Amino acid sequence: MTQPIELDLRHLPSPQPLLRALEAADALPPGEQLTIVAPMFPRPLLMELAQLGFEAEPGEPQADGSVRVQIRRPDDAEAAA
Repeated sequence: MTQPIELDLRHLPSPQPLLRALEAADALPPGEQLTIVAPMFPRPLLMELAQLGFEAEPGEPQADGSVRVQIRRPDDAEAAA
């Protein structure tokens, strides 16, 4: 397992947080995960990740409206199940 990756996407204009999060998720090896910090609750991102077969766990919104999301690509054995 590699070192945890965290991307802070709060400073980016829309739609860059969505696009960068999807790009980072796509680059994950099977079984690995990353954390993003989205500027707001990322409902479209969560829906897209689910359709692509990723696991995504959003945290509670923070005072500034941002949300941390754990994104994980299932390993090959999990994807086949």
